[in-house]
Amino acid sequence: MKLFSAFIPATLAARECGDYACIESIETVGCLDTCYEDDCHGTQMYCCGELAQNDWDAIIKFQSVTKAAAEAKNIDHNILAAIMSRESRAGRKLESWNGEYGWGKCKNGSCDGWGLMQVDRRFHQPVGAWDSQEHLEQATQIIIDQINCISRKFDRWTLPMKTKGGICAYNRGCSHVQNYDGMDIGTDGNDYANDSVCRGQWFKNRGF
Repeated sequence: MKLFSAFIPATLAARECGDYACIESIETVGCLDTCYEDDCHGTQMYCCGELAQNDWDAIIKFQSVTKAAAEAKNIDHNILAAIMSRESRAGRKLESWNGEYGWGKCKNGSCDGWGLMQVDRRFHQPVGAWDSQEHLEQATQIIIDQINCISRKFDRWTLPMKTKGGICAYNRGCSHVQNYDGMDIGTDGNDYANDSVCRGQWFKNRGF
């Protein structure tokens, strides 16, 4: 896929991926601690692919709404798919709280994450149903805001580096990202951006 994309004219690539990097152009080393979530014991790249594959049947159901939200925000829809897989296992980890289905990040009888992309109610007012385009657009705007923050903070980074930094910041905030190689240290599983990007590339190669 990378070899093929090198021959895509820049204008075509821009139309395909919007204002931010195409998922396949972003560097990744795969998962780390999260590799063991589905009891995988292979390489980091192999295991994040296994995680993505295990979410495939769930995530493909949201292909249309994911593409619509990504098009509205002018970003590669595979980035959204990556976050959906990482945050909620494409909805498979969601549960009910206070009589409403669609919550995650639950602890001690309280839940903080909403929807497929787990918008954190401690910092944002969630909108839309858990699987709605409105929810996906809200979460995507949060990612975009983080990418833009990273772009201002590291203006010499390439677009793929800035986009990866924004994905990392979606988990821990823009202030957490201090350098490129170590950005994932301290994120959930110490692998948030790398694992997410790897899953997104798997979905891209599968035809999502």
